[in-house]
Amino acid sequence: MRHDEWMNLHALLREIRDDMEHRGDISPDAFAAYDYQHARPKHLHRQKKEHKRATRLLLWGIVRSIETKSDLAVVRR
Repeated sequence: MRHDEWMNLHALLREIRDDMEHRGDISPDAFAAYDYQHARPKHLHRQKKEHKRATRLLLWGIVRSIETKSDLAVVRR
């Protein structure tokens, strides 16, 4: 992927995270690793590898939140 594509994906995943937070669908520490790193979607000057890492951290946080919700649903059955 090109640099601009990573930035677009980064921005999209950030929107998904914001929506999940707004609805209360995340575990408290799901995005701690993402919050610790410094690249944000609008940081055009950051290198491609920084946006790639940020994207992976966002995906990891989203998956972690989804797994947590799914695990709770299985336990309740």
